[in-house]
Amino acid sequence: MEMTDDEYQELAELDRVRSSNPVLDAWRQIQQQEFPAWAQRHDGDWDFTPGSLERLEALVRSRCTSSDQAWEERGSDFLQTAAWYVGEVHNRTCGTQWQYHPDSADADPAVWPFVTVPFDRLFDFEDEDGIESDARPLYTPVNRLCGILDADGGSLITDIDIHTPPQ
Repeated sequence: MEMTDDEYQELAELDRVRSSNPVLDAWRQIQQQEFPAWAQRHDGDWDFTPGSLERLEALVRSRCTSSDQAWEERGSDFLQTAAWYVGEVHNRTCGTQWQYHPDSADADPAVWPFVTVPFDRLFDFEDEDGIESDARPLYTPVNRLCGILDADGGSLITDIDIHTPPQ
C-alpha cells in the first residue's frame, strides 16, 4: 500500500502521542515501583528473559482458574504488574516499546497499554489485505495473560515471535 507524505506524518504523530504521554508514563511508573514487592511475593527468577515467561504463565494459572476470572480481574494490581513484566520482557528482548493513547483511559471496555515495534520499523510489516497502513503487531500483555487461560490460549514464550517480520 502506497502512503502519502501526509498519511506518513499522521501515523508518525499518532505514534509519538501513543509513545509519550502522562497517562502511559504514570502507569509505567506505578508498575515499575510495584514490581520489586510483587517479585518478592511471587518467588521466582524475574530476570526479564523469555525463559521467565513460562514461570509467569504458571503463576497466572495458579492464581486464576479461568479466563473469565482473569478478564474480571485484569485491572488488579497482580495482573497489571504481571502485564508490565511481560511487556518489559518483549521490550528488552525484541526492541519493542510501550504505547497507549491517552484517550483510551475513557474507553469502554477498558483499553490497556500495549507494546509494538518502533515507528522506524513501520515498513517491516505489511497488511496482507492492503487495508492498514500501519501493520505493526500490537501486543497487549494484560489481554494475553487472560487469553492464555483459554483451552487454545497459546504460550507467552512463543508470543515474542510476533515482533519478527514475515520473510
